[in-house]
Amino acid sequence: FLPFLAGELGCLFGPTVTFWLQKKGVNLVNARRWTFTLGAVLMMGMAFVGSVESAVAAVILLSLGGFAHQTLSVTCITLASDLFRKDELGTVAGMAGFCANLGVALFSTAMGLLVKKIGYDPFFIALAVLDLIAAAILWTLIRAPRDTKGIQPVSELPAA
Repeated sequence: FLPFLAGELGCLFGPTVTFWLQKKGVNLVNARRWTFTLGAVLMMGMAFVGSVESAVAAVILLSLGGFAHQTLSVTCITLASDLFRKDELGTVAGMAGFCANLGVALFSTAMGLLVKKIGYDPFFIALAVLDLIAAAILWTLIRAPRDTKGIQPVSELPAA
């Protein structure tokens, strides 16, 4: 129950951090990139799930992972609306969903085949590291747009 609740809270945390960064003067795309990176850093806790002795500690780390993953997940999917035109957004979201589900299918299949041989620890470590790699890719490939006509200025954002 707790990891799922933490995931739901992560869905709320991502936009809250992005909004707060915008209020501090960070442009929207960079605010989303920083929020994604924060989620990826928080995912590092997943690397330790297999090494803790206490079930309570494992649940706390899994909850942190759920929170972190949903923080970066909601930020990533929302980023598409900042980078693509309205007439492209459905296609982009569909492709993102397809690729994400393909990744889940492949990762789950690999995990199912390998867990008996190598245990769960390498998968927890992979969950921690892959999001950091994704953050590096995000910072490398996506730049803040120079034309901000389509982005709502911070001065027009509603008060928190």
